[in-house]
Amino acid sequence: MNAERLLEVYEQISEAPDAIARLRQFVLDLAVRGKLVAQNASDEPASKQLDRIALEKARLVKAKQIRKPKALPEKEALQIPFATPEGWSWA
Repeated sequence: MNAERLLEVYEQISEAPDAIARLRQFVLDLAVRGKLVAQNASDEPASKQLDRIALEKARLVKAKQIRKPKALPEKEALQIPFATPEGWSWA
């Protein structure tokens, strides 16, 4: 179901016993998949933002303002639960 279809049948769905929980899950799913807002091709890639975040974290660790984070498993070891939209990547 997409957002447009949801709005068409909202009255019927909202009367279901578990409607609130299901609607919350649906909105969360749309948000994670980048479907709530139009995607802008001129936006900076998340990989560059992640690089900036990593540099700032390294600076804060060096300044002893935060603790060194624990190492995460490599991307290859992670199981990808769903395909990402075009221009997205798992990080």
